[in-house]
Amino acid sequence: MKKSTLFILIALIAGLLIGYGMARQKPVLTGNDKDGLEDGEAKEEGTIKIGFIGPQTGDISSLGEIAKITAELAVKEINDAGGVKGRNIELIAEDSQCTPTGGTNAVNKLVNIDKVTAIVGGLCSSETAPAAPIAQEAGVPMISYCASAPGITKVGDYIFRVYPSDTFQSVFAAEYAYNTLQKKNVAILYVKNDWGQGLHDGFTARFKELGGTIVYDESFAQDARDLRTQITKVKEANPDLLVFYSHPDAGVPGLKQMKELGLTSPILGGDAFDDPKIPTEGAEAAEGVMYSVTKLLIPEDFKSKFQAATGKEIKICGPHAYDAVKVLAKVMEEAGSDKTAIRDELAKVKDYQGVSGVITFNTDGDITNNEYEVKVIKGGKVETAQ
Repeated sequence: MKKSTLFILIALIAGLLIGYGMARQKPVLTGNDKDGLEDGEAKEEGTIKIGFIGPQTGDISSLGEIAKITAELAVKEINDAGGVKGRNIELIAEDSQCTPTGGTNAVNKLVNIDKVTAIVGGLCSSETAPAAPIAQEAGVPMISYCASAPGITKVGDYIFRVYPSDTFQSVFAAEYAYNTLQKKNVAILYVKNDWGQGLHDGFTARFKELGGTIVYDESFAQDARDLRTQITKVKEANPDLLVFYSHPDAGVPGLKQMKELGLTSPILGGDAFDDPKIPTEGAEAAEGVMYSVTKLLIPEDFKSKFQAATGKEIKICGPHAYDAVKVLAKVMEEAGSDKTAIRDELAKVKDYQGVSGVITFNTDGDITNNEYEVKVIKGGKVETAQ
């Protein structure tokens, strides 16, 4: 047999073998490609990787720990019930430290190394604001469970949140101070980050609109722990009320320094004060401190479930992290793991009954409900203000 004839014969045999193998191979489909599959055809396989970012160290780590526990609880319940279309969720958690650097590092790892399908987080606005554009650029759906700076969801159509914007909290606080507390001359001391700035701007605008006067207005760095200079100036301004927007790690020493320096003005804080550090570590200095916080009507069975698992009292951010995971699972039952399809389904979420309340996303990806209340610390315990 001639060499040329032999080569042709070998090539024909090889082609037949390759064609036979490809005909027998079943594809592993992703995203919405599986829609319309007939019985016996391939389906998506493996776990669905969901990223989680929140502070496990540093500022507000107490709330970050609670949020991570509730997110894990939601994942366990979903997986125990059969997962999403038969696939388990794998939660990959990163410590975002409540800082811009921590947030960007966390989301970069989740997007570029872990290749997650979606992200739940962050908690602090200061970590979420710089992280959101990275997720948006990568086309990874992101649901914040507690970041409240107004501009976060303006980043793009892949960014959502199940916690109300500070646009609402700051207006509520200003109206409460002016109308309910009858305070007309207010001092403001606030942390210089996305969360503090958002609350400051909203409060001052609405308070002035109502006819109130800001007698002192100053910010401090997030890592500041000595606020004596600012507190002395607050005392000299002699306000009817001090609006103190701070995270717990600066809030506790700040409250103690206020007591040491003899500041007698009543104090109104923001939702970051709904952290167990304030009444426990603040001790006598926290007595009588008020703070505005989103109103939660958490089902008793969820409270019991959380306490049984952790021995702790549920706080803000925890129920919202739980809901963020559950909402993701719900939309993935329709969209699969295709990121664009998940985004599109998230935009359609309406009247979802979560443990933190009813969730409906508006065109910006924000929830439409925004009820608030004021709590007060008495005897080391937190009560609803009358």
